[in-house]
Amino acid sequence: MLLKRVLSAVLGIPILIYLAYEGQFLFLAGIVFLSATSLNELRFIIKRMNYQTHPLLVYGSGILFPLLAFLSRQDQESELFLAGFTFFLLIHLIALIITFPKYSIGDAASSFFGSSYVSILLSYLILIRKMPFGFQYLLFVFIATWACDTGAYFSGRLWGHHRLWPHLSPQKTWEGSLGGLVLSIAAALIFQIIYPLFSYLDALFLGLLIGIFVQVGDLVESAFKRLGGVKNSGELIPGHGGILDRFDGLLFSAPVAYFYLKFL
Repeated sequence: MLLKRVLSAVLGIPILIYLAYEGQFLFLAGIVFLSATSLNELRFIIKRMNYQTHPLLVYGSGILFPLLAFLSRQDQESELFLAGFTFFLLIHLIALIITFPKYSIGDAASSFFGSSYVSILLSYLILIRKMPFGFQYLLFVFIATWACDTGAYFSGRLWGHHRLWPHLSPQKTWEGSLGGLVLSIAAALIFQIIYPLFSYLDALFLGLLIGIFVQVGDLVESAFKRLGGVKNSGELIPGHGGILDRFDGLLFSAPVAYFYLKFL
């Protein structure tokens, strides 16, 4: 299991970093691929909850929001995203009328909520990349996120005894959570030493925030999987599960990092 995780990381991480470095159409295509694959996995989980989703709207969101992020100027990002979000909501409500009574309110809500969860949050990777020093910022977020996952995994396996949230994710422990936070902060500070981007206080605080929200994102996906009665969101990545299993933390760390970098 550990060997598969390491091999998947060795193969996948350089590809993701290269796409982020390119930062243009290839990066957009990569984010759309991640969105579509994650949405496909999420549709399966939602179906296990006895809800239907609108396939055209779900997969359409995987193109719409990354494209809006890619095309927006830095002075109009919030307005364009708000317009896209409003349009997406209106389309869902109109689809409810057109397809009546095939889809229930619960179906429409699941479709809208699931689509927004994946497509909007992944789009923040594009928004970060478009900033000045965007590639370096994105690399910082990647490294701190992966450090948190790695620290939580090994700390939990070596020293984990006290369950963090037993009824939601029985394998997660307080020791693992603390190990994830420590390694996320350490990675942020080491990155700051090698490539100074901001003050050490900012690096420490951002590393802490990323460490916290990576684990929140992991718990959110655990809630989805438990409600759907599945162990993994998919089997695409050996040793990790699905795309959503691997990127659940990044779905939360990316927007948190974006808003910190943008406003603080």
